[in-house]
Amino acid sequence: MNQLRALGISGQAEAIYLDLIARGALDHADLVERHGAELEIPLSELAAIGLVERSDDKVLPQPPHLAMEAVAQRRTKEAELARESASLLSELWTAGIGQQTYVELLPSLEVTRSVINSVQVDAEQRVRAMTVGNIAAPTNPQIVGGLFDALARGVTYEVIYGTRVLQDPDALRMVQQCVDAGEQARVFPDIPLNLTIVDDRWALLAARTTVGEIVNSAAMVVHHSPFLTGLVGIFDALWRVSVPITGGTENTEAIGAPALETKRLLTYLSAGLTDESIAREFGVSERTIARRISRLQEVLGAQTRFQLGVQASRQNWL
Repeated sequence: MNQLRALGISGQAEAIYLDLIARGALDHADLVERHGAELEIPLSELAAIGLVERSDDKVLPQPPHLAMEAVAQRRTKEAELARESASLLSELWTAGIGQQTYVELLPSLEVTRSVINSVQVDAEQRVRAMTVGNIAAPTNPQIVGGLFDALARGVTYEVIYGTRVLQDPDALRMVQQCVDAGEQARVFPDIPLNLTIVDDRWALLAARTTVGEIVNSAAMVVHHSPFLTGLVGIFDALWRVSVPITGGTENTEAIGAPALETKRLLTYLSAGLTDESIAREFGVSERTIARRISRLQEVLGAQTRFQLGVQASRQNWL
């Protein structure tokens, strides 16, 4: 059991409280015999949050519900005060330095993960992102926690994925889940780094390089500034030339429009996936995929796969 330790209570204090729950009030001498002579600090920890009371030479356990509820309320107020203090201290910092400080370097992957997880909670209207994959865990693709909740409450997501992401079958399936949930997704061949822009208020930049067995990563938060405006412009430019990824929930077709599977096939081709990868996603043979591509080239009058992509874009099939 680690519930109390998760609140910052020592393991010895937690063990004493569990012992008191099992046995009821104990004499100080009994506690010394069972838990050692150094009892003052752990008993003070428990008394500070209302889990024990001392009466004469006895230590009495107290019901946990009210004590824990009081701790929760106190920590909620502390969190609110911390946010207010951060805003005020930032203003004082800016005034003291004499210039706006709009770039924060993040010291570790743990801090970067924390900032990434805060995006879904902090976003109010719109999130724009481009990604080469998970900086913190590139071999373990995962959907960012809270994404579906943010989509459900009306936050717009526009995400540009690099080709490398869509070449991973697991990552590709996750992208499709996000698109089906309402995310607007596109693909672009050469995404150099991860960028997330939240409501045009701040952005997270993250990059990762591997030289031999040495892995280097860096991340920063950019607040409202000309730099942030430039990042928004870069994203918008890439968004205009990226290829849309079609959702998997459509079940109707407009007259003259391609079938859903055809759109998916064209998207995968534009992303640079091999025939083998595409066949695996469709659950068919490579020969079947090659025949479909040949038929599409005939329909659109394309001699090469590159021309096929161009013609499909001109027909608004992507």
